Amino acid sequence: MTFGEKLQLLRKGRGWSQERLAEEIPISRQAVSKWESGAAMPDTENVLRISQLFGVSTDYLLHDDFTGDGDIPAVKLREEQLQKARNRDTAMMILVGLMAMGLFWQLAGALIYQNHLIVLLGMTAHIMLIVSFEAIFHRYREDPDAGSQRRLFYQISVWLVALFPCSAVTRVVLSFWPRPYLHIWDRLSPFLLYLPLCLAVTLLLRRKR
Repeated sequence: MTFGEKLQLLRKGRGWSQERLAEEIPISRQAVSKWESGAAMPDTENVLRISQLFGVSTDYLLHDDFTGDGDIPAVKLREEQLQKARNRDTAMMILVGLMAMGLFWQLAGALIYQNHLIVLLGMTAHIMLIVSFEAIFHRYREDPDAGSQRRLFYQISVWLVALFPCSAVTRVVLSFWPRPYLHIWDRLSPFLLYLPLCLAVTLLLRRKR
């Protein structure tokens, strides 16, 4: 599409006559007619005025092979980067949501159904989701924001994943404890490991920014 064809398309899109466009630039109507017919080309100043008037780039106006600003290489690259960022954000939100569901599944298995198999399945799901995250984000390893988003994912994930592994570790430790202890420690001991661990991982990952 030539400059004249683009100018005519933009003008008609506004519902303007050649006289109205000439007044807006300002220039004579004959000049507008020559531009649209291809008999003449505007100077740099008028190209800039047309660009500002219709909200399009000068690259779009002057390159016949550009059908829109999206065809400009820099704009294309930026759009691709934005789309990749949106895809990355969506994948992260889905995985974090599934991990939260896994935690609720584990809590239900432990507190309501008192079924260790349900808890084990929840822990397995968490491992699979972390592996899925690494597989997905491997595609975005060159993106400048991928590293910070990866750290954010693990800052959130440690709080969703670590509770029941910590509980399992403390149960093993208490089973070998040589002295009698109050049964309340069965409930409290996992949190004595869980909270410091999550805080330490969160602070460590924040310091790496």
